[in-house]
Amino acid sequence: MKQQVNIRLNDIVSKIKKMGYSLTPQRLEIIKIVSESKSHPSAVDVYDKIRKAYPMISLNTVYKNLSLLSSIHEVKEIRTLQNSVHYDGDISLHGHAICEKCGRIIDVKIDESDFKGFFETKIKENFKEKYYINNYGLEFYGLCGLCYKETASNESISV
Repeated sequence: MKQQVNIRLNDIVSKIKKMGYSLTPQRLEIIKIVSESKSHPSAVDVYDKIRKAYPMISLNTVYKNLSLLSSIHEVKEIRTLQNSVHYDGDISLHGHAICEKCGRIIDVKIDESDFKGFFETKIKENFKEKYYINNYGLEFYGLCGLCYKETASNESISV
């Protein structure tokens, strides 16, 4: 697992350099934080973590770097119904289940062959010309188990 993260970091670093961006220690640390995280951090979460090593870094710098990573498709932006944005450093094919109440985000594994076939079929049905997908988002909104239980117990009390 650690080796996969290192390979991924090297790929991102190479891509950033090829695009002409400088690789500052702060930018590298932001990439590491998001790539190694399993919790889909917000920009503030990343900021809180990076300030331990770089106390002078600004929240704006964190936002700009996350925006750059998102624009080059090396980080996925996940928007919750609470209007907060979280970041996923895992760009492999998967979706997200997002709790409408607490905002918790859970990865949803998807079989790549089913997903690719679905989109190829839908694109052929809806577009006359060839269409190339360079990014995607698949989110499921509902209630996580804890919030569902809490809501169900509150509803039974109030009835």
